[in-house]
Amino acid sequence: MKKFYTIFFLVNLLLSFYFVDTWNNSNTTSRALPIISWFEQGNFQIDKHQELTLDKAYIDGHYYTDKAPLPTLIVLPFFGLLKSLGLIQPVDGSFYGPGVYILGSLICGSLPFALFLLLSFKGIKKNRTSLSPVIFSCMPFFGSFIFVFAGTYFAHMMSALLLLLGYIYLKKSKFLLAGLFAGLAFLSEYTIALVFPIWAIQVWARQKSFIKGFYFGLGTLPAIIFILAYNYYFTGSAFTMLYKYHTFQDLHTNYGFSLPTIESLWGLSFSNYKGLFFYVPFLLMALFVVFKNYSLKSVSGHYLTWVSIIYFLVVSAYFGWWGGWTYGPRLLFPIAVLLLYEGILQVSKYKINRPVFWALTVFGLAGAFLAKITVLYSIPTESKNPFLQTIFPALSNWQFNPNNLPTMIFGLDPLVSGVLWVVVFVVSMFFLKRYYNSIIAD
Repeated sequence: MKKFYTIFFLVNLLLSFYFVDTWNNSNTTSRALPIISWFEQGNFQIDKHQELTLDKAYIDGHYYTDKAPLPTLIVLPFFGLLKSLGLIQPVDGSFYGPGVYILGSLICGSLPFALFLLLSFKGIKKNRTSLSPVIFSCMPFFGSFIFVFAGTYFAHMMSALLLLLGYIYLKKSKFLLAGLFAGLAFLSEYTIALVFPIWAIQVWARQKSFIKGFYFGLGTLPAIIFILAYNYYFTGSAFTMLYKYHTFQDLHTNYGFSLPTIESLWGLSFSNYKGLFFYVPFLLMALFVVFKNYSLKSVSGHYLTWVSIIYFLVVSAYFGWWGGWTYGPRLLFPIAVLLLYEGILQVSKYKINRPVFWALTVFGLAGAFLAKITVLYSIPTESKNPFLQTIFPALSNWQFNPNNLPTMIFGLDPLVSGVLWVVVFVVSMFFLKRYYNSIIAD
């Protein structure tokens, strides 16, 4: 079975890295520039390239990234290794170029995505599923906005992976490890700090043990100490984050938070603008199955229930709840992954309506794929109907995304490359399904 796990992981890694983002996006560029600055000048000041990103902090006459540090720090040594091997060379005296985006996209985008699928598969392989565990673990993720961010250097994949590992350990009652991974997730995405008190209190209440809740909190302590030191180093105050010095003025008051609105609540739930259930349609089936088979008391005491509700409300209260130029509810990413993982585990236990499963996941995959081959995540904030206003016009105007491996390596036409991905995807799913069935038969 270990051989199958390896092949399963590598196949999905290829499928997720097939489309690799090298565009100059403010979010990804803000994360990449400190790496470039470190190897060009030995510090994290991004003054030389600061005009390339809007996401930056201005402190004492210098520009810095405003992002959570872990995704940058993870990629930095690998960039240094490739540089020392001569695989990354400066151009006109600068290391800025596609290399840092590609490396970040692989480590912080595609690797986590493939691990989501592997962890989901391992979680359901013993269940008597209505469909092959291969299909059950892959289609919901590929059929969601999460797939759009595979192969990009956003932080959400890494933060979601670390939080998912924390959640898995939480379910196993390994509270110290759960806290440790939740803390690492926080170092990738600051809003994950919301999870700390909620899970600590739930552990205390469910286990009827203060010390077990304390163990979870203790696990988060290294991350908290690190971020306090990080803040102090850059801002001069352990309790003042770099977001406070963001060049965007709306972040200077309460870091951009106020109260949720009807618009944000609807927009993040069911709307085709940034709605969670629209861009992760499998969750509709998961929601139905859970409430059909579990009592309200059981659901209300689950580790994901209150975390999801509170996280959703906090993001709804953010001034930029839509997440900027993006496909789907980007700011709900960590919770979306947890819900999708647990949803797959729960739905796989019961007999399901196969046509509904296929309709939901293929609908999600079609939307994500059309975004992948055209605008990717670059959907303007004012595009209230992303498909009618942005994606379909890009298709009709023949504007296809050249950021894919066959086009970048072999010069293949982007549209042909997109069609080729569909073929590779279908063949891969069929191969993995047949291979797994042969193992079970033996």
